[in-house]
Amino acid sequence: MTSASLTGRTVLVTGATSGIGYEAARQLAERGATVLVHGRTTEEAQAATDRLVATAGVEAGQLCAYGADFTRLDEVEAMARRVIETHPHLDVLVNNAGMAAPERH
Repeated sequence: MTSASLTGRTVLVTGATSGIGYEAARQLAERGATVLVHGRTTEEAQAATDRLVATAGVEAGQLCAYGADFTRLDEVEAMARRVIETHPHLDVLVNNAGMAAPERH
């Protein structure tokens, strides 16, 4: 990533509770973005935001936790409604969430 400022930008990172998604959320927030941190549950997402505040020096006001199990359409739709109600626009969507699919025969 370059060092360009992302102040004023809103970014939704799916699968942001660990691994690449967590690191992306950290770097985006460090560059000034408001980061919507997605996890399978709101509790997992909130735990990730708490870790970012505690260890990366990210301001709590830059982070919003959202939970939705992407295997459940009703949860995806509910999360989308919450995001729309809270944030007038998204500048970036990082589609990072992974999910296991049943084996096909």
